[in-house]
Amino acid sequence: MKKLLLLLFTILMVNLTFGQTTESILGLHSGLFSFQGYSAEKSSQLNLASNGTTGYTNNPFGAKNGLSYGASYQIQRITKGNFIAGIGIGYENLRSKTTITGVNGYDKTGTFQDVASGQTYLSNKQVNAFPYVGYRVGIRQVSVDLTGGLDIGYLLSSTEQGKATADNGKTYSTSLDRTGIKTDIRPRVQVTVFYRKVGAYTSYAYGLNNYKSGWVGGRNDCNSTVIRFGVLYKIKGN
Repeated sequence: MKKLLLLLFTILMVNLTFGQTTESILGLHSGLFSFQGYSAEKSSQLNLASNGTTGYTNNPFGAKNGLSYGASYQIQRITKGNFIAGIGIGYENLRSKTTITGVNGYDKTGTFQDVASGQTYLSNKQVNAFPYVGYRVGIRQVSVDLTGGLDIGYLLSSTEQGKATADNGKTYSTSLDRTGIKTDIRPRVQVTVFYRKVGAYTSYAYGLNNYKSGWVGGRNDCNSTVIRFGVLYKIKGN
């Protein structure tokens, strides 16, 4: 991994040195974030604490897509041969989702299990860097950028927020810090279309880091996937 990062950085620096056009770009994006792997689940249950109304999600690493959002700034150089080298820096909140199907708890009569409906979102707030290289195809005022690189996400926090309503009408909730790993490395491919200074893009990234690394008991295998849809505006460049 270190050798790959060094290679990308070297290519980026060479292109920045000998490139002919510099572009500075602001971006806003939404997206779909979820977990994949043996430990990711589409449904789970709430385990209640002694107060009977709050607790934790048995498995908050949802295999369902949650709506995410973020903002970014990127700078890139375009060579005479239309090769691209650049880097993007941004902040984003990546959220996965799992459906809650029941609650487990205890009261004066002992333990109980109730059927319930709701959802838990695992919110991963992070600062993200995206060094990339690629190629531009231009058709008059329209250009298409085909790029690939690495997302390097530094996690600021990871928090579960869950809510479910049982068949008896009682509502339960959860709010818990789930911060574990601090860095998520994701290979990423992206297609961007520009018309003059305005652009739109879509990208896909798959995480290499296990979010359940260090967990004890059972098989712990949980990686991230991100699909982004964004809009861009060139504050510098054609």
